[in-house]
Amino acid sequence: MRLPVQVLIFLFVSLAFISSVAQHVPSAGNDQLGIAGGDHDHHRATGPGKASPRYDHHPHKVGSHGSRRAFGMTRSSRKPFGANTLAVRQTQCEPAGGMATQYWDCCKVAGAWSGYKSVNGTAHSCAKDGVTLLEDPNVTSGCQGGTAFACNNHQPFVSATNPKLAYAVGARPAPLGLDNYIGACYSIQFEELPGKTLVFQAVNTGNYPTNKQIDIQTPGGGVGELNTCPSQWNSPPDGWGRRYGGILNRSQCDQLPAQLQPGCHWRYDWLAPSDHPDGINPTIASMCRVKCPTILTDLTGVSRFDDASFPEPPQ
Repeated sequence: MRLPVQVLIFLFVSLAFISSVAQHVPSAGNDQLGIAGGDHDHHRATGPGKASPRYDHHPHKVGSHGSRRAFGMTRSSRKPFGANTLAVRQTQCEPAGGMATQYWDCCKVAGAWSGYKSVNGTAHSCAKDGVTLLEDPNVTSGCQGGTAFACNNHQPFVSATNPKLAYAVGARPAPLGLDNYIGACYSIQFEELPGKTLVFQAVNTGNYPTNKQIDIQTPGGGVGELNTCPSQWNSPPDGWGRRYGGILNRSQCDQLPAQLQPGCHWRYDWLAPSDHPDGINPTIASMCRVKCPTILTDLTGVSRFDDASFPEPPQ
């Protein structure tokens, strides 16, 4: 039986229409999976900021507490400190561009007081000799007329096996919240010191012009706002050198007690770039949380409960 011409034309047009529609039906491709180009731009690291070297360190005040959440969490990291996930390990870096100033005020560090929720133990403080550890965390700081002082072995030092690696303790800005960083360690690189890495543990707090700053506890770096070095070491009223900024060159380290001179020399032998041997406040190129090495926790006596969640420190 022959089909009428009109029926054949209708069937042909219908098949052509169905074929055209099929070509435009979307498949389950990248757009539906959320991996279209540009969706991962927020994973790109922020480039290092530029800041002019500063030669005076800023006021430092022990014991002030802040309430702000941890600084430096990226959009891709929405979990609290200590969440044992790969995302936290990958994203716990701080914004670049801050400065690393130096201080040594001889005071008991803020981390030596008890009461922090996120740390195991308290940071060490010492008797007037800078050696004898004080077991009671409630002993009043020398900066408040008490008998608790900085420990001599909290000064910076270079790794015994890697001359490009150094260790130090010090302060972070109070507005970031002490419970968010006391006892935490960071791997830090500096723009002016290519190839070198500083592993830094935060045991103290201070008030600074920017929350990107760290303050390295370094003999000869200036006493800053608070000062008990005259009481502990019979130093000049403003410590050694300028109150803010400290001594001016390596030879002036001879003004310090012999016990503190190694850390003072480190300031010029390791932290100062070759084109500025009298020292600078280097610019932070990168600063990422790492697990604290025992070489630091053995010295300070403090670590964080979430430490195992972070990458191993450089060696």
